[in-house]
Amino acid sequence: MTNTTIKWRPLLYITLFNFIIKYRKTFLGPLWILVGPTVFISSLGFLYSRVGNVEAPTLIPHLAVGFITWTLINGFVSSSTNVFQRSRAQIMQGAMNLASIVVTEVFSTTLQFLHQVIIIVVVFVVMGKSFSLYSLISFVGLLLLIGNGFWLTYFFGIIGARYRDLTEIISPIMRIAFLATPIIWIPDTGGGRSSVMSAFLTFNPFYHFLEIVRAPLLGNPIAPLSWIVVLSITGVGFSLAQIFQKRFAHRIPLWV
Repeated sequence: MTNTTIKWRPLLYITLFNFIIKYRKTFLGPLWILVGPTVFISSLGFLYSRVGNVEAPTLIPHLAVGFITWTLINGFVSSSTNVFQRSRAQIMQGAMNLASIVVTEVFSTTLQFLHQVIIIVVVFVVMGKSFSLYSLISFVGLLLLIGNGFWLTYFFGIIGARYRDLTEIISPIMRIAFLATPIIWIPDTGGGRSSVMSAFLTFNPFYHFLEIVRAPLLGNPIAPLSWIVVLSITGVGFSLAQIFQKRFAHRIPLWV
């Protein structure tokens, strides 16, 4: 990934242009990105607060930050498996190198996420939640999360170009991961937590990536284990992407 030329500014322009063009003939335009998450968070938040006997000001901000952050995580994972197939024309024509395609994909997913951050702000205002200086740590977690999007898109993009079944495999895995990650439910942080719950939280990497973004916004401490897991995955992930880039990047035109 490091031996290819990336022109960051043109790629950012391309991302913004594609984002605007996608909604040019719709009534609400990019606001459609906000409709689905808003309906999901508001309806499920109030329903679960009644069913689970959890106060809405506690559950809904937890759900809002968790779900919006999950859209970023899921966006990186789900779109990575066929990123090079979708860019087959650019690859065959030599219009864009693989690294530029990856950067454009990550920019696009991140832009949609930033558009949905408005929902989090509105939820915090309505629910009477306030931001503090400690909340700024969320930006560090977000930068780490976005950084992981680059190696993940490149790594799974190469595997997905060779094995088209990867997309079908990833899809159900992500649905299960969504339910196994504390997004629509709040984990028990007390000492009576079961071994099954501890396993969900300890061995679920999505939970740790979620926590480094969500916990500071909600005023909760980040467990040291979460930082260890995230930083370890980041280091290993970029190393794997570098190895795969050197060994298989030249085969991508044949595979797509």
